[in-house]
Amino acid sequence: MTRWLLGAAFLWIAAGCDCAGDPAGDPCAVDGDCASGELCVDGRCETRPDGGFDMDGGGGGDDGGARRDAGPLPDGSSLADAGADASCGGESVAFDYRPPNVLLIFDRSCSMRRFLDGSDFGTGPEDPTTRWNVAREAVLGLIGRFPTRVFWGLMAFPDPREGCGDPVDAEVAPGPGTASAIETSLRSDAIQPFGLCGPDNSDTTTQPRQTPTADAMTSALGLSELTDPMRESFAIVVTDGGVSCGVSDGELSTLADMMRTAGIPTAVIGFATGSAESSLEAIASAGGLPNPAGPPSYYVAESRTDLDTVFDEIATRVVSCDLALSSTPPDPSALFVNVNDMPLAEDAADGWSYDAASNTLTLNGASCDQLRRGDIRRISVSFGCAPVDCEPRPEVCNGLDEDCDDVVDEECLL
Repeated sequence: MTRWLLGAAFLWIAAGCDCAGDPAGDPCAVDGDCASGELCVDGRCETRPDGGFDMDGGGGGDDGGARRDAGPLPDGSSLADAGADASCGGESVAFDYRPPNVLLIFDRSCSMRRFLDGSDFGTGPEDPTTRWNVAREAVLGLIGRFPTRVFWGLMAFPDPREGCGDPVDAEVAPGPGTASAIETSLRSDAIQPFGLCGPDNSDTTTQPRQTPTADAMTSALGLSELTDPMRESFAIVVTDGGVSCGVSDGELSTLADMMRTAGIPTAVIGFATGSAESSLEAIASAGGLPNPAGPPSYYVAESRTDLDTVFDEIATRVVSCDLALSSTPPDPSALFVNVNDMPLAEDAADGWSYDAASNTLTLNGASCDQLRRGDIRRISVSFGCAPVDCEPRPEVCNGLDEDCDDVVDEECLL
């Protein structure tokens, strides 16, 4: 109280007035005799130099210590709170966000040299009318649209060494930064069917005419990256023909179910399918990632546009927008989220939402779309008050920038 009396006395001296005799000031004995926002000075009520706030919390006169700063400041905070602690006491919260593994099981048998309608063979791998070229470019476009939010892998089948019952190797195992390695493989003569198949199908002894889809799926089931318990994994079978090697639809269904049970849901994309419909349906219906617009359970693609649409739909189904928090907020109403260093509102339709049962924060709507595309490079979560600055942490290969240098996963790229 003394400091406000001194301040009021200073204002009185500076004004050069005799406040005790000022007819404008109401007579008073204590502060309580004055109106709100006034102070009793030398027997007269004067306007408080602090605008009416009782910052020492002691009240004045006989007001019983009632706080005159009970109302909020323009920013919603209390002046007393601001005086008591210059910081809001916020706590940064770590979260776990892990891109999924997705293995592309890619058919590159001799029939992939045909035109999309199957009428004839194309001139080479760069012929845009062939199934091979359309499927390859669609795959590369997909990876380009989701470069950091998915750990891509490639398993092309068959190779010359791969007959019925032979294991199929992955050209590129799923991992961070694999886009360039996958593109190199898909454009190489060792992979594209024109490099191994003759101009027609007359040679039945050396050309990889068979389509050992079941062998590729069996090999995928044993791929260590896809059985990592710390990361979700998926497979996408891209093929234009039926399954060879005498494998029945029932066996294909059992194999797809084994993959699903092992934590590798599988989607199937088929084009120019013809007699292959039953085998593709057997895989897709049991694989755990069926076409939601079906039947059929597999995705049908008859053009590059179809493939682009299907790939994007599958990608958005497998890329999560959930962030598992490392600690539980004591008060969920005091949870704050920054995206790309800007605050994001709590909004179940287009913002963030929190599930207490799983202690998971989820980005919704446009924010989720941006996360899937890789447009979001930084996410900060805090309790108590909104995070202000990016706090550097080690990169963890998740498609985000943890060390605050505006470069994503620079220590994780191949």
